[in-house]
Amino acid sequence: MKKDVLFICQFYSPEYVTSAELAADTCRGMASAGLSVDVLCGYPGEYIGEKEKVPTKETEGGVNIKRLRYIHSSRKSVFGRLLNYFSFYFAVLMRLFSMGKYRVVAAYSNPPMVTNILNLASKLFKVKTVFIAHDVYPEIAVKTGKTGENSLMAKTMRRINGKLSKNLDGVICISEEMADFFEKERDISRDRIAYIPNWHRDLYDGEKEKADGSPFVCGYLGNMGICQDMETVVSAIEKQKDSEEISYVFAGHGTKAEDIRSRLSGAANVKNLGFLRGKEFSDTLGGCDACVVSLEPGLGGLCAPSKVYSYYMMGKPVIAVTDEKDIGADIEKYNCGIVVKNGDAEGFYAAVKRLAGDPALRKEMGKNARRCYLENYTESICCGRIAAFIKKLAEEDRKG
Repeated sequence: MKKDVLFICQFYSPEYVTSAELAADTCRGMASAGLSVDVLCGYPGEYIGEKEKVPTKETEGGVNIKRLRYIHSSRKSVFGRLLNYFSFYFAVLMRLFSMGKYRVVAAYSNPPMVTNILNLASKLFKVKTVFIAHDVYPEIAVKTGKTGENSLMAKTMRRINGKLSKNLDGVICISEEMADFFEKERDISRDRIAYIPNWHRDLYDGEKEKADGSPFVCGYLGNMGICQDMETVVSAIEKQKDSEEISYVFAGHGTKAEDIRSRLSGAANVKNLGFLRGKEFSDTLGGCDACVVSLEPGLGGLCAPSKVYSYYMMGKPVIAVTDEKDIGADIEKYNCGIVVKNGDAEGFYAAVKRLAGDPALRKEMGKNARRCYLENYTESICCGRIAAFIKKLAEEDRKG
């Protein structure tokens, strides 16, 4: 008797990065929809409390979890990241011949080479395969200058992607732009593509009252990596380091985080809090008057910043430094923030000043952001759509 779904991902709860939490929400949602769900994920390393011991096998929320040991090298170097990726890939590959007992095998796009396992599972066992695209490689690596257009890595990934596109039964994309990319650039028919955005668990407990005379707080609470346009934000702050009316909070990690801390270390109105989780994160987010999301130009359709959903959830006006169309469409439709062009530091500071000086506008945009969340980005809405998409494929396999 076949099981319904095997879900493959590198990070999974109780790891505290967003992708791990999203994976756990997704799998619990599928189990709640009546699917039998197994998970192959990595054993926690960097993103877990030092004293927390995690079992290699457990059942949680109706989901059977198998955690695989793999190498955990420093992610600060390219070599370290590649070593981690390939180590996890081979750990999963060793379980390839167990995949024939499932109706559907689904995998995240991170690490990128795991997609090759979907190809192998499809060919060897004729199982239904689903690719959940959080980011698109090698295009991101090329756009951000991490590899060349004609590098060995880029050519290898394109060969894998070409085979994957022919064999996939479904692709779940986290933005409309990304769905368009897979249809046009990967030649996947639209009926095999589902646009289902990421989400955030609802932590909202009402609007917080601020003390009179307290400064306006602008928060950046998310990844500060190769995909984020941090230069526009930081260069704007550098010009008004001593403001007493406006303060900034940075919380998160990524390849650009250390440089940001260094550049803004002397700013009296800037706090750098590192990576936050749980109540620390929700309290810090709740104390912000507006929040910033950013993406480097040209990356729309290749990735999407998921922290924006936490801003919407908490009812915060959003300052978006990006040309990504989905965020811009939300802000225009719901009037829940301000879009700033990449590189426009003056425009960014003007947006901050506008919100700082207009409490009524902030309140209106905050309410609109909360409405945007409730109508589009709750856990139940998004996980329900993923479960329905995969359940349909599992039922097709039963009939086939």
